[in-house]
Amino acid sequence: MIDKFQEKKEKILDSAMEVFIKSGYSETRMDDIVNESGMSKGAIYYHYKSKKELFLALIEHWEIHAFPNFYDKNEIGISSSEILRSFSEEIADVFETRKYVFLAEVEIWAMANRDEDVKDKTQKLYQKILVLFEKVLNRGIKSGEFKNINPKIAAIAVLTSLQGVNWFCIFEYHEFSAREYLIEVMEFMIQGFKVKQK
Repeated sequence: MIDKFQEKKEKILDSAMEVFIKSGYSETRMDDIVNESGMSKGAIYYHYKSKKELFLALIEHWEIHAFPNFYDKNEIGISSSEILRSFSEEIADVFETRKYVFLAEVEIWAMANRDEDVKDKTQKLYQKILVLFEKVLNRGIKSGEFKNINPKIAAIAVLTSLQGVNWFCIFEYHEFSAREYLIEVMEFMIQGFKVKQK
């Protein structure tokens, strides 16, 4: 159960995400977020002292609310291959229901290129995701499901292939869907990771 304080913060962050996606960081004013949220300027400044502080909070909000089940996937009882496939499925589900999540990621990348604080916070977020992928890959190596691959390199390959969905956010493409892309590319990688059956 979320308390009222947290509920207000989430409303501000959801509104801020909408505005940052539409206008970009540099063109966004706090007044735009006030208008989008329907809250008072005082209420927003009570929680966030500046546009930058709000944007930094948005990075964590983006991770937690866009992919709430992402870190629960290293489950016992299913193979590492199945866990990797489930990442693709979850990304595809989010793309189909909340495409704006990936448009927000593109804006976060753009800001990370221009601001050291945003870059630092974004690097920490992606490091956490890479650690998760490495755990899944190491599990597959230890169980004999995967070859003795370099899990750090493989984790970056998994991350960058999943981020390919951002391309589908920006460019119209009709030859195949983002879901088909995500599932097939993950399958290419899984087959490359797997120990060849004799």
